[in-house]
Amino acid sequence: MASKSYYNPERLYSQCIVSYVKNLQPKTSQLDEIDGLQMLPPNILADIYLAMSESEDLRDILYNELSNLTIFMRLLKYAVARQKMIKCFSVLMCSGRQLSTEISSKFSMYTHHHFQTHYKTSPMKNSNHNLLMSRDMCLKQIENGMRLGTFLSESGWLQDSLKVLVTILNVINTLKLNYNSIIVKLDCLQRLLHAQVAFCCFADASKSQQEANDIISHIGIEKVPINLLVTYYKVLSMLYFAKSDYNLSYDWSVKALQLINGPTPNKIAIDVLRVAAKACVVKREFDKARILILKAVKMAGTYFGESHQKYADTLLDYGFFLLNVDDIVHSVQAYSRALDIKTVIHGNRNLAVATAEEDLSYALYVLEYSSGNFQSAREHICKSIDILRSLLPKDHLLLSSARRVKALILEEIALDNGHGLAGDTAEYQNLLIEAEELHQSALKITIDAFGEVNVQTAKHYGNLGRLYQSMAKYHEAEELHKRAIKIKSDLLGTFDYEVGLSIGHLASLYSYHMQKYREAEKLYLKSIAISLRLFGSSYSGLEYDYKGLCNVYEQLNDTDKYLEYSNILDTWRMIREGNLEVSTSGNELKEEITLDEVREKFFDLCSRHVAVVESDNN
Repeated sequence: MASKSYYNPERLYSQCIVSYVKNLQPKTSQLDEIDGLQMLPPNILADIYLAMSESEDLRDILYNELSNLTIFMRLLKYAVARQKMIKCFSVLMCSGRQLSTEISSKFSMYTHHHFQTHYKTSPMKNSNHNLLMSRDMCLKQIENGMRLGTFLSESGWLQDSLKVLVTILNVINTLKLNYNSIIVKLDCLQRLLHAQVAFCCFADASKSQQEANDIISHIGIEKVPINLLVTYYKVLSMLYFAKSDYNLSYDWSVKALQLINGPTPNKIAIDVLRVAAKACVVKREFDKARILILKAVKMAGTYFGESHQKYADTLLDYGFFLLNVDDIVHSVQAYSRALDIKTVIHGNRNLAVATAEEDLSYALYVLEYSSGNFQSAREHICKSIDILRSLLPKDHLLLSSARRVKALILEEIALDNGHGLAGDTAEYQNLLIEAEELHQSALKITIDAFGEVNVQTAKHYGNLGRLYQSMAKYHEAEELHKRAIKIKSDLLGTFDYEVGLSIGHLASLYSYHMQKYREAEKLYLKSIAISLRLFGSSYSGLEYDYKGLCNVYEQLNDTDKYLEYSNILDTWRMIREGNLEVSTSGNELKEEITLDEVREKFFDLCSRHVAVVESDNN
């Protein structure tokens, strides 16, 4: 008797797809036969194309198929097919077939030609019926363009996304002004703004933001469709986060959270939760961030599946949360899983993969900081930079962050290799020189983009200061650390994590290299106070401050203080070891709670926070 699995419909369907594709021949004569597939349902057609992408011999035919705008736009209308098209896209792009450029160029040319030929024709030369038909075609093309622009953005091909969305925005600007055309324009602007933020086009992003704000002011906020308004607020939060204006990023994410509820589309709700969680993390409001990001991970896995790019995107933000609450091991796991998913979907030559490589590299750098085993971190950041260099101009802002991470890793490798050799080896010097070049390059790019008074600029000053400390350029290091502290304090306040980090670095310089022990003591105590306030007694970064204080008191021959902080350091080690043996259960979503319940918990925490602040002020 035949096995029941033999009659499994899904298995039979898959075998049919595989069998059909295997019988295709990589010859031009087969193109007519392929054209007949256009009549198939989009989900079946997408499966055939996905199977074709796995055969190098069939990729030229696949490229010709997907270069057909009619076919491609038809597939993009369906969510299931769209995810498969991202994979086909990545395979062709990674193999050197520039489908993204081809599609975006064809679309822009067709749109321009259609607009010039039909829509702008004088009414005196056309009947009202023809004008109506032309207008309908124009609106359909706008809809197709926004769908294509969003697809290219989600696929990681941001330059081509911008090209398509700008083309569509120009067409929208020619339409007769009415409520519908204004809402369409606002929708296009928020999609364009999203791509501009992702590609670090901040000057253009400011213009798009202003246009969108003018529209909302003109028609009144109450007349903007709720989901469109939520999405726009979410993009504004992303914009200010990218510009390191964390207060405004948080404010806009809260506005978005106030508007989502059960009926909100899952994709929008997940993205709002993710963005709001990241804003809470940088504000060091970890209880709020935890409930938001855990719900986002749960929703993404449930509604999109754990092999979908939406789930990978959410895992990246979850890894960011875990890294910042000092759960480094689980952070590395989240980043690793996200990178695996991204690589399967996008291939090895995509901005989305480059970003995931960088995130994982930095988490590994933090994880292995004590062990000194930075080989894996170095491999991932080199992959990230190689991808970015192949896709971006040499001075693009996205390269700045990756170069910073590589410089940090090279510095630690140099210190480990030079340990005991007084840094005299050629390899030691070469690694430090390369790290300096990377830091200087990253700093210049960041200042050009954001100016002097910016958190990212301050981070680069601090990193360069640490490097100069390793290179025995102590006075230069001191000046850079002070500059970093001043910028961070002015922007973030005196008790922010970033401020504490820079204070600790300056204390280390004074303690170990400049013999300014009393100044070092004050700085260490302030850094410790910030860490305890934000993270508690088991925070990993406390080790370096405690060790630094012990060194200070040893140099000052203050035996009592030395013994006091030696005991505190021993206690920290016991607490730390105990915590590492226990799974971080607080970072797992054990109960099934609704989106409305998550919102309720979030705003309850907000109310408590306000009450605590008011109490402290009184």
